Amino acid sequence: MKLDFIHEKAEKINASMIEHFNVTSVQYSLMYKGEIVLSGSSGVFDKKSNKKPDNKAMYGIGSVSKVYSTAAVMLLVDMGLVDIDKPVKDYITDFEMADERYLKITVRHLMNHASGIYGTHFLGSFLFEEASTFTHDNLLKNLKTCNLKYAPGEFSEYCNDGFQLLEILTERVSGLSFTKFMEKHFFEPLGIKNTKTPESLDDKSNMARFYLPFSEEAIPREITNLMGTGGFVASTDDMCRFGEALIGKKILSKKSAEAMAEKEYTKGAFWPDDNEDYNIFAYGLGWDHVHQPPFDKFGITALVKGGDTSQYHAALMCLPEHDMIAAVTSSGGISITNGLLATMLLQEALKEYGIIKEIKSPPPFTAPVKEDMPAYLLSFEGVYAANTRLIDVKIENGEIALPELLPKFVPAQTVNYCGNGQFKNEDGSVIVSFVEKPGGLTFVQGNIGLNFPGIGVAYWKAFAFQRLAKNPISDSVAKAWAARKAKNYFQLNEFPSSPSFLSAPALTNIAKGGLTVDAELGYAYGGCRILDENKAQNVLYFRDVADLRFENVGGQERLFSKDGIYISEDHVTALDDSCTEVKIDSDGYAKFFWAPEKTITVDVPDGAVFAAYNNELEYKHLSSINDKNTVELKKGDLLVFAGSAGTTFKLSW
Repeated sequence: MKLDFIHEKAEKINASMIEHFNVTSVQYSLMYKGEIVLSGSSGVFDKKSNKKPDNKAMYGIGSVSKVYSTAAVMLLVDMGLVDIDKPVKDYITDFEMADERYLKITVRHLMNHASGIYGTHFLGSFLFEEASTFTHDNLLKNLKTCNLKYAPGEFSEYCNDGFQLLEILTERVSGLSFTKFMEKHFFEPLGIKNTKTPESLDDKSNMARFYLPFSEEAIPREITNLMGTGGFVASTDDMCRFGEALIGKKILSKKSAEAMAEKEYTKGAFWPDDNEDYNIFAYGLGWDHVHQPPFDKFGITALVKGGDTSQYHAALMCLPEHDMIAAVTSSGGISITNGLLATMLLQEALKEYGIIKEIKSPPPFTAPVKEDMPAYLLSFEGVYAANTRLIDVKIENGEIALPELLPKFVPAQTVNYCGNGQFKNEDGSVIVSFVEKPGGLTFVQGNIGLNFPGIGVAYWKAFAFQRLAKNPISDSVAKAWAARKAKNYFQLNEFPSSPSFLSAPALTNIAKGGLTVDAELGYAYGGCRILDENKAQNVLYFRDVADLRFENVGGQERLFSKDGIYISEDHVTALDDSCTEVKIDSDGYAKFFWAPEKTITVDVPDGAVFAAYNNELEYKHLSSINDKNTVELKKGDLLVFAGSAGTTFKLSW
């Protein structure tokens, strides 16, 4: 049956994505009963050719790679080589962590995000045009000094490192590299030819290009060197073919495919309240969601995985009972909107094939009616934290002034009490409540509706903030941390080819406002409980958290957090316009300077990078994407020079 009419509907959605989300191109495919019945694209593969991407064009699929690494381990289960309820230590014998509870982490916990591992070691992972095994080779060493944020199995919170461990486990058990294992056991049998890993991506010319809003030149292609977590590049046709394995039609046994589709998120001690309806996350093994609306309203199981890198975005949706699979990728944009396009493709196909009778739309937002607030809710006032942030929650006349909940999408706003323990914003798209969970934990939960005009509506339900208990510290400890408040810390050891230089390479998310510290409460960087003058340990249940450790190195205070090494802005010196060269020292660390008000031209050696940011630490120039390294500087701009030891930059003014 022809589904060509769907192209027109897809084109309208894609036009909105291109207009509103800096999307260069979109590629999509739909498979039914083992046959690609719809394949199309919008936008341009690159601006020079001005052609649409063909069905062989490849995009980074980001975290959709997680169902690939999960499938690899489940195939080892089918082979009788792995039991997912045995400890990871049984298979990776040199796996160690500082928290002795790590011995209870099972393979299942890696797949369903319940390991308790903090989150992500990103150093060396996202690079322009460069394949690297750095993150793979250093993960086990890095984890040796890490704690856990909760007991294994207690809760499920997104964790990238867990899937890197699955990659390593696959290699240890199979005796093959992860790439070779995937090629031998999945790609060759499934006829997959346009799917690669950084290791096998010899020819990048078929990767779709991405453009910044202010440039007509494509920026270098982003390579994600976290294979098990987010490193695959693929065409959407190939993603659909791989979906046949994920639903047990090929390669994987039906038993393994069904195990991946179980409601794993319900197996912990708790989960956000009222989470069975529209939401982005309801974890299976590898899957983000295992009963995605609106398909569950038809009694149809829908398995979903999304993925994002800075350049590329992807969504994969499988309907196993009907052997129907949709995949959407894009350069630019976000995976949420890709998922909305995939939802439309599947619903239209289901209707055309007579499986459903109507297309279901998400429920509308309901404008709230303010009510008198019960006095007991005042007991929830206090200091709460999210990653990097501390907020003082106060309730006045039944109103809470909320900070930004989701960057770019849910700005700071006021919510009013509207009954049933809920506070709502003006149009009812944001619902906030206080939730108490086992272990004395209290969270601010956000139920958020995201309306993307011309594309659709997505829903996000999650714990937004966690309440902090006062952590008394001595006056000397408080003084040491108070001195760091609002200071910026710049990363010394980032790879020169990293796309992170498109934003100031500061400790994650503190580029504006500096390091958060509440010495009176006893916390820093959001939810890090201060232990002494130089250490603070995370207490949050959220993703991608970190501990903080300060050391004096050669008279300079340095911050160590996850795999990053940072220098305080106090140790950044002014660059004199008489300086004619900057040389990278033997440690290979980047050099930072405050700029004079002058125009500078920098001769940047191969393999090195020069970057400039304004005094708000906003992007101004990056040699990786600019041929001419002449920059008009304002006093107080930040300059960065990064390269290998001995690299010399020539300067002229």
